[in-house]
Amino acid sequence: MHIRRGFLGWGVFLILAGAVPLLVRSGSISSEQLSRWWTLWPLILIGIGVGLVLSRTRFDFLGGLIVAATFGLMVGGLLSAGVSGLSSGSCGSGRDTAFPGKDGTFASASEVELQLSCGEVTVAMAQGSAWQLSGTGSDGVGPTVAGDQSSLEISSQNEDGSSWLGIGDRETWQLTLPTEPTLGLDVHLNAGRADLDLAGARLGTVDLQMNAGSATIDLGEAATIGTIEMELNAGSLGLTLPNLSLTGSIQANAGAVRLCAPPGAGLRLQTGDSIIASYDYDGHGLVHEGSTWTTPGFDSAAVKIELDTRANAGSFTLDPEEGCG
Repeated sequence: MHIRRGFLGWGVFLILAGAVPLLVRSGSISSEQLSRWWTLWPLILIGIGVGLVLSRTRFDFLGGLIVAATFGLMVGGLLSAGVSGLSSGSCGSGRDTAFPGKDGTFASASEVELQLSCGEVTVAMAQGSAWQLSGTGSDGVGPTVAGDQSSLEISSQNEDGSSWLGIGDRETWQLTLPTEPTLGLDVHLNAGRADLDLAGARLGTVDLQMNAGSATIDLGEAATIGTIEMELNAGSLGLTLPNLSLTGSIQANAGAVRLCAPPGAGLRLQTGDSIIASYDYDGHGLVHEGSTWTTPGFDSAAVKIELDTRANAGSFTLDPEEGCG
């Protein structure tokens, strides 16, 4: 048998990238071991060095195999766990000096935009029409806050691109939003973590753009909602869906998504043109036809949730045992 070396590296990469999620599901790899997937990166340098040392010998392919195997293990870990460990632990200086709080009120409908680079944001809901912001930042300098009764924009002081992958000053925000007005929520997260508990919220569009981050979004007790649009680039998302009819899309590029659906809801999940993707929809009684997975009796369901779920080197898990929090 003749092995074509040009495809050997790709084969090793794909085998390991697929094997890691299977080992996690079987319990052979613990969550603690999985959380350290990103620490394997020095092996890439070792592989490159081995390739240089063994160049012009019959063993010159070994360096490439080490690099391919390392990438396979890292991508497999990312598919299973996301990058929460990287985003929450390696970002900024971590100074904890409180900045002056901000507050205001909304009219009947308002748009809220959050742009956080390096740090953590927690969002909760409260009765009424008033919002409040508190938190910490470097030397007590908080985020830039602008808005009026119809809009609110909160952005990091280092919102200039320099905070990508943890470069920049760390900030933590605690934001309370009101339940009375209808809110459009737009969250941009770079190298950070978000925890959104939107119980009682009246929501229009919920938009999430995340780069090297992790987020949990609980829509389970939302009062109303329109659509969701979410994209993860090297990220981890736990999303609890509401007991309300809903449409939208979620795209995971090198990311892991956990979906928790309300009991009795009709689901129609599209997978489309996904690349190196992992879905576990077949284990939840959904009927598979083409690129669509549908709950039996979807047309007669009182609550219909239709989502376009696409992954590129990513994974989607429906109703995981550990939940989506």
